Amino acid sequence: MPGIADIFTDRILKSPRGPIARFWWRDMKAHHDIFRTTLRALALTPEDNLVEIGCGGGTFIHWALESGCRATAVDHSADMVALTERNNADAVRTGRLEVVNATAEALPLPDATYTAAALMNVLFYLDAPRALTELHRILAPGGRLVLHTVAPNPPSKIAPPPVARRMHLRTDDELHTLLTDAGFTDVRITRVDNTFQLATALRPLPAGE
Repeated sequence: MPGIADIFTDRILKSPRGPIARFWWRDMKAHHDIFRTTLRALALTPEDNLVEIGCGGGTFIHWALESGCRATAVDHSADMVALTERNNADAVRTGRLEVVNATAEALPLPDATYTAAALMNVLFYLDAPRALTELHRILAPGGRLVLHTVAPNPPSKIAPPPVARRMHLRTDDELHTLLTDAGFTDVRITRVDNTFQLATALRPLPAGE
């Protein structure tokens, strides 16, 4: 029988669904600093076409659209897709935002389309090699990835031990290897508040360009 930590991790964090999850994620204020850090690293412009994997309630994508960019938001939870669409109704209506119900490991998105990608605090629940290979596939040459995740041995304020044990956390070297194995270059990993990892990387341009 699953325990309380298993149920919480599955229904609220990994595959959020139901009224409690919708309330929890409608605007996750605890993640606002993460969103700001990621947006600074992305440095979006109106020419960008952004994809966010794991869009939750849609707050980050709402902020990103203020740059004038176009965007696609992806989540494997139908409840989170509905939240993001509701919280960004104008952008959806005008065609600046598409919201897609899909897994990170099998994105129904075209090759070499996006100039920027964001992945925040979801990598530890994913099949990381498959998800990063998919991101590399859909990024255009020269496209940039910003990945924000929890560093190993996080303090309890980030994840209580019963939840942390269900997260696959990686060292800086392990994360660097995952990104380079997926085909990314210019990989840089920095620590944020000694708690998070912020990784930036590029899909390389073709040889000779």
